[in-house]
This record gives sequence, structure tokens and C-alpha cells, in this order.
Amino acid sequence: MDVSVIVCTYNRRDLLAKSLESLRRQIAPPELSWELLVIDNNCTDSTWELLRESQSRFAGNMRFVREEKQGLSHARNRGISEARGKYLLFTDDDTEPWPNWMAQVWKTFVDRRCDAVAGKIELRWGCEKPRWMVDELLGFLAHVDYGDAEKSLDTTGSPPIGANMAFAASVFKRIGGFDVELGRKGKTLIGGEEIELFERFLKTGLTAIYQPAAVIYHTVDQDRIKKSYFRSLHFNNGKISGLRYNVAGQQLVGIPLFIFPQTLRMVGNYLRTAWQQGLTRALRQEMNVWYSLGFMTGCARRKLASSARLV
Repeated sequence: MDVSVIVCTYNRRDLLAKSLESLRRQIAPPELSWELLVIDNNCTDSTWELLRESQSRFAGNMRFVREEKQGLSHARNRGISEARGKYLLFTDDDTEPWPNWMAQVWKTFVDRRCDAVAGKIELRWGCEKPRWMVDELLGFLAHVDYGDAEKSLDTTGSPPIGANMAFAASVFKRIGGFDVELGRKGKTLIGGEEIELFERFLKTGLTAIYQPAAVIYHTVDQDRIKKSYFRSLHFNNGKISGLRYNVAGQQLVGIPLFIFPQTLRMVGNYLRTAWQQGLTRALRQEMNVWYSLGFMTGCARRKLASSARLV
């Protein structure tokens, strides 16, 4: 088997149906053998019925399994263990791949002899785009555009993103799977799992290629155009960082003292931007504040948990 396309899903039956239809329309070269593997991560809607119906209409190989450990990283790791392909192509349950997406990714692996491929992700608005949604926020909605030229990806500043990333199956045998402490868990917004994996990837000396011809369209739904989405995402990511932070030096309840003046400066930047440019332009600075507050929360929780274990 050349390629396994892995889709992890949680209670998005309607969006998943569109994604499966796009995958059914993939144009594969006759010499390319592939399978579609869907991981049901404890869906409580009618996803299971949709998968059975889709399997009956799917012309190629389609399989689906249920992963009961909640979390996107658990689901992706299950996909890695179940996949039969030499190359593992990941996308999300709210995407619609361009018909030649899979072929372009596979061709890049073959031609460039690389270990990973990342493609372009265009946003498709399933709702009205709010006026405050400035371009610098689009990356947090999984928009990826590293240019129109094929190139190497060698820093974590330009990582492969989950909606359009692919790895040789051998990579995971070498560096392990996704960190299960990171990644979205049900409705809880946590990220960072792709960047953490890519850090290990680069440290091992593996090579990744950005292929702009491999295009995925990512649906932006109503839940993601609320400012609370960005606040929660950054607070939770900060909390995870705090829980994992190895505190050295002076601290207060497990929180390193340097973070207090740093957070005050962030608050100052937010207030100054809000005053000069309005609240719309200040959301990015506000997100930094929420990350810092989450970081302090994580540090304090780690300290309290450590103290409880010593009692």
C-alpha cells in the first residue's frame, strides 16, 4: 500500500460528509494504491452510520475504527498504528481536499525522497467573516500559505499543520507519535502537538518539503469566529506550557517571578493598542495576555500537585 489518508473525527457528521465526498473524488494515478482510514474518537452523533453508508459507496479501500481514548493526538496515534500505507497523509474532518491533493503529496515524496510533506491550506468561510478577523489571526484558523514555490521546511516557524500534513510511516517508528498531553480533547481547545512533533522531527535530521500544489480547503464554522475561541486556545496552550515548565530560580507558588513583569508589559501593550487602534486591532495582544495567564495557572497547578504528593 502506497498511501493511507487518515481522518480523525469527533461529532462533526455534516462537515465530515463533505470531506469524505471530496476524498472519494481524489484523482489517483493508476500505479498508486491507497486507503482511506477514518478514526472515530467517541462520536455521539450519527457519524458511525455515515461511515457505514460512505464505505458502501466508496470505490476504493475505506476503513474506520473507534478510538475511545479522548483526544486528537490519541486518535492520530491510533491512525498511525492502523495504517497500512508507506506514506501517511493527515487531514481533518472539516476539510475538502482538491482532487489532485493526494497525488501531489505522493509525487513529492517520490520525487524529493523526503520524510514529510506539508501543503497549502485555504480557508473556506462557512459563515460570515467578522470585521475584526484580521489577516494576522488567520493562522490560528489553520490557514497555511508559505508561498507559491516548493521549498524545504527546516524551522518550527513554518511547521506542517494537521489539516494538510504527511509523513513517511517510518518517521513515527523513529521519533514516536503525537504527544497525547497536547492536541484538542473533545471540546477542550489545546494545540501545539504538531509543532512539538516537528521539533523532534528536525532534531533527528529528517527532511520536510512544502508543496503548494497540494491544496486543502478548510471550513471555518461559527464556533471559530468568536473571540472566546482565540482566548480559550491561548489560555489552554499557556496552561499546558506551565504544567510542563521546569521552574528554576525564584518563584511564587511555582510561578517564576520573571513572568509577572512580562505579563504586565503584555497588558500594557494590549491597553495601548486598544486605545490607539481600537479593540479589534488589539485582539492579538490580548491573546498574549491570556497565554501568560494560562502559563501562570499551569505553573501553580503543577506546584500544588507536587506539594500534594509530598504530603
